[in-house]
Amino acid sequence: MSLFDSHYRPISPTNRLRVAAWLAILGMTSQLSCPLIGVAQISPRAQHALNTSALLDQAKRLVQGGDPQGALSLLKRADLHALGASEIHALKGVCLALLAKPIESAEEFDQAIALRPNYAPTYLSSGLAFATFDDLDRALARLSTALRLDPHLPGARFNYALVLARAGKYAESEEQVDIEFADKQEKESALDLWRLKARDVYYQKKWQDTIDAYRKVLELQPNWPEAYFAIGEAFYYLNLPQESMPELEKAVALDPEKSTAHELLGKLYQDSGRQQEAIAQLEEAHRLRPNDREAIYRLYRVYVHNGDTINSSRLQKELQNSVARENGEARAAILNNTGIELEKKGDLTGALDHYDQAAKTDVTNVVFQRNAALLLCKMGRPQEAIRRLRDILSLDSDDAETLQILAVANELASGNIQEKKSLPRPQSSH
Repeated sequence: MSLFDSHYRPISPTNRLRVAAWLAILGMTSQLSCPLIGVAQISPRAQHALNTSALLDQAKRLVQGGDPQGALSLLKRADLHALGASEIHALKGVCLALLAKPIESAEEFDQAIALRPNYAPTYLSSGLAFATFDDLDRALARLSTALRLDPHLPGARFNYALVLARAGKYAESEEQVDIEFADKQEKESALDLWRLKARDVYYQKKWQDTIDAYRKVLELQPNWPEAYFAIGEAFYYLNLPQESMPELEKAVALDPEKSTAHELLGKLYQDSGRQQEAIAQLEEAHRLRPNDREAIYRLYRVYVHNGDTINSSRLQKELQNSVARENGEARAAILNNTGIELEKKGDLTGALDHYDQAAKTDVTNVVFQRNAALLLCKMGRPQEAIRRLRDILSLDSDDAETLQILAVANELASGNIQEKKSLPRPQSSH
């Protein structure tokens, strides 16, 4: 069962939206400056430009000092008919965004763009503001326009990739990161790029790429727990338990509060016959996330196997209460049957996601996990299928249908692709 949903905190562009990055308009006022040859030689229009430039500089310093309200009050005194009105509106948009006023912020950015429609930094600042308010469609539209107008604008492509990732468009985000890597003028740090690349490939379940990208991250940021966990999980799904186990042990040592690392390590210990160590890890995962049904169910089965009636009864009640609270059986059946329909239509990624969700919703029904394994065989990913089938057998070693599919998966893994024809159809639930 995938541990995706609880692995990372959502990737948020606000992690990158420092005030300095937000103020993409910082370079604008250079066009407003003129040399101070003498006051008598400066025209009224130039004097307005100087006044506007000075006001903008002062307002920016207030924003950078953490006083957007003070900056906004100052900007309200600006002459919006003078040269530099677009910059005034854009900076007001930044201030209002920082003050959590999305409608007013958007209005100011729209006016700034109307006055200066081909200036990329304003689109960048506007896009970052929309992203902050979770208006991701408008954020992406503004950021893509910024890139179209200036493909080398500092921060534009990285933040575009970051918002794409936040919108769940991991393949598109990865493409933008790769362009940034290839761009000799890119300004982002290698660590930032590799971290985003690693997360993009992780969420696409590109396991070997996940290992490679997180290895790069560790070269730049040693001892990052997320990297060790992701590498361990990738090895796990590639059915390489001996490579997975030390990575997960490192993740647990660095971050003892990561429940998913304890749970996955518990699975590996259980699979390798190290029952007491498996119990310790699964109990810790359960302590950290009391409502995680998979940890509860695995513990329940281990205790049943060991003849521990006290603990098995305790966990059985917890599991029954959890499923009843959320009507889990019915929801899981719907997810599974929707997955079958998606598979028939050729949407294999969507089908796999639905089978995974069904398996997490009702952990006691092995049908959902079997359907996922079947689909992985059809997708040419037999090692991942074998891993999932072994997980089922670790809970029920006599499940005949699982053993049948495992035999086919092993044939596929050895290169006998003709065996795909012998795979059964996915099983619906009622």
